[in-house]
Amino acid sequence: MKIIDSHTHIDYITCDLQPEVVGCVCCAVVESDWNNIVDLVKQDKRVYGAFGVHPWFVESLKDGFDIRLENLLKTDSDYMVGEIGLDKHKPNMEKQVEVFMTQLDIAVKLKRTVFLHCVGAWDKILHILKQYKQNELPMLVVHNFDENDMILKQLLKYENVFFSISKNVVYDINYRIEQIPINRILIETDAKKDVLLKDVLIRIITIKNDDGVPEIIYNNTLKVLNK
Repeated sequence: MKIIDSHTHIDYITCDLQPEVVGCVCCAVVESDWNNIVDLVKQDKRVYGAFGVHPWFVESLKDGFDIRLENLLKTDSDYMVGEIGLDKHKPNMEKQVEVFMTQLDIAVKLKRTVFLHCVGAWDKILHILKQYKQNELPMLVVHNFDENDMILKQLLKYENVFFSISKNVVYDINYRIEQIPINRILIETDAKKDVLLKDVLIRIITIKNDDGVPEIIYNNTLKVLNK
């Protein structure tokens, strides 16, 4: 059983990766994470880097962050964009939207996978996505997805959208796993050390009643990583 953690953060120490975990995506949340993640990627081949600014921290951005982000991404074709998005529980939605669209434009331009955070703002996210042609959008990984049927149906219209699932989803709302096609599912810890990805995977096997789930999810993740 090989597992790739599709969403973690800089504070998740790589030497603590669970035995079955052969790789992890380390997502930035602030610009000061970027160089540290670059160092991690260089030190440990199991680590894949995603760079961006989380919606919680858009108000601390310094001018020119978009130029610095694009220049960094151009240094390595494996670098991705994340964690970016919108969150209705945080202030300055107008600024959040501006920063999100700027980062998404960069991802579209460079054809880089995006790791997406959204809380209570799917109307805005879906409106923004509709501004692009389907073949323009890069692969999008919806982080810790636990939304309603309407949102799921809208997102499933995009062939390049994947859903990253963590412990709370498989144990609290099993029906969501039943509805997401297995070829769209990834799994994640979100840097929470009490989340055992092997257990999450076993739970998905049970819900889907399919012993082939581990290999499918592993291959899904490789696709997202362009491997």
